[in-house]
Amino acid sequence: MKRVGFDRINRKRTVGTVVRILLAVLLPVFLFACSGNPSLQQIEKDSDNPKLAAAVLHRADSALSHGSLSDEETGRMLLAKVKTQFFMSYVTQNFPPDIDSAITAAVQKLERHDSPKLAESYYWQGMVSNLCYGRSVEGMVALENALLILPDDDPEFRARLYQQLSTVYEQLGNFDMAVRYMQQMVRLMDGRDDPVGLLVTHYDISTLFRQNGQKDSADYYLRLAIRERAKFNDKRFDIFNEVFGSYYLEQNDLPKAKYYLSHALTADGRMPEALLGLARIAWMEHRPADMQRSLHRAVSMADSLSRANGSYRATMVGFLRSLARFYNDTGAEEAELHARRRIDTVSTALERHNARQLNEASVQERDYLARKLEQEYRYQNRLRMTFAGILVLLAGGYVFLLARRYIRRSRERLGRLQQKTYRQTHEIGKLKGQVKEYSKTQADRIIDGKPFYEAIEKGTATMEGWDKDTLERYICYARFVDPDIFATLNEKLTAKPTIFFYLWKKGYNDAEIARIMNVSNGSIRTMRYNIRRQKQQGDDTNIRT
Repeated sequence: MKRVGFDRINRKRTVGTVVRILLAVLLPVFLFACSGNPSLQQIEKDSDNPKLAAAVLHRADSALSHGSLSDEETGRMLLAKVKTQFFMSYVTQNFPPDIDSAITAAVQKLERHDSPKLAESYYWQGMVSNLCYGRSVEGMVALENALLILPDDDPEFRARLYQQLSTVYEQLGNFDMAVRYMQQMVRLMDGRDDPVGLLVTHYDISTLFRQNGQKDSADYYLRLAIRERAKFNDKRFDIFNEVFGSYYLEQNDLPKAKYYLSHALTADGRMPEALLGLARIAWMEHRPADMQRSLHRAVSMADSLSRANGSYRATMVGFLRSLARFYNDTGAEEAELHARRRIDTVSTALERHNARQLNEASVQERDYLARKLEQEYRYQNRLRMTFAGILVLLAGGYVFLLARRYIRRSRERLGRLQQKTYRQTHEIGKLKGQVKEYSKTQADRIIDGKPFYEAIEKGTATMEGWDKDTLERYICYARFVDPDIFATLNEKLTAKPTIFFYLWKKGYNDAEIARIMNVSNGSIRTMRYNIRRQKQQGDDTNIRT
């Protein structure tokens, strides 16, 4: 038994040691997995700062080439790299040739893992497709995908997304959708102290309303933009000068109109409108040479932009309308008729192009939704399988614990039975040794009296109905078990007084003895008296002797 106990203790110690070693190994891994890679997190954080673009690009390339990254971490680093390349190339419009493939790879990797960065990757995919490559339809689909999964607790990102969606729909000629997204952006920015954001937003809304023919609304938001523009002395906001100049020209404020139109950025896509405005001012000031020069430059630049950039088609329609009005005001009827014919031609081509692009966008959006549903279905299947696996493991563990507990209790019960067997075997051996001292008849009486004795000891029976032979058998076994008690007892006593004396020495009171022996209290008193008298007589005999 001692050997079994030591084996059990050694097994418990071994299991405890193995568990501690596993915890020591797995705990740092678990903490590292929960906290993420700090260097990668810092790269992602710095990638949002255009001033750190060059340094972040170098660190991202180093992480991609030397780091042992997971598939999701690779997608996040590609996203950071695309952001920095966009910031570095946006001013010069000289984008790297691999920026498109990089953002596509980033989106695919983040889609596979349903990453929290997925919405941001869709946003930058839309930015790259639209602004870098002029693919407005692909840009719109990517931005709409980002809007589908964007959480509600990020209003700043949502406002930027609304702005890009408005820009894409403006290029596609859907001004109603463009205005709707821009108004949603304004509602998000009303509670923020962001004058630059308000300036850009009001300017964009004014441009959309003007292109949609809603002049009053356009003038309202343009006045708000002009008011915000006065707070900044920054040349970067000169991109608004063409619209400001056109507004003041409509208000017949020629000095301000001439100032803003002459300071419009040459790289701006609306430069033909600015030159046309300068031509109108020169006509109003009776400077025909300046008028012809500005008019010729405006038409040449518009034609050049229309041929070089397909996204300028929507702006070209507005320019041709302004040009037709200018020809009408100056009395150039043939030129006006030619401009209106070009309006019809460009509008028809633009409508066909937009319809084709919208159809492509619908197909791409349906494909995306189908992929999304399939991805969610696979995710739910994985979730169900994982849940089922966890239940099976828990059930197996529970059954194992029950089996282990049952085995342990069975072993403990077997050990107790073995100990009891050893103890009983020892007692039987002692009993056999003592029985040898008695005669065969006396030994039989002792063995026969054991069950009667044990029944009285346990309190499961009384002596009611016992005959003289049963009482003597009980006394024989009692003498065998407690010989010291009977050493002082007179042998001449009958069975019942002898039993009374034995029970009285065992500590029973009179009431308990009367119940066990099934006699009255008077009989108990009589037996007590007889025992005392015989004991007294025996003492007198000893004295005389």
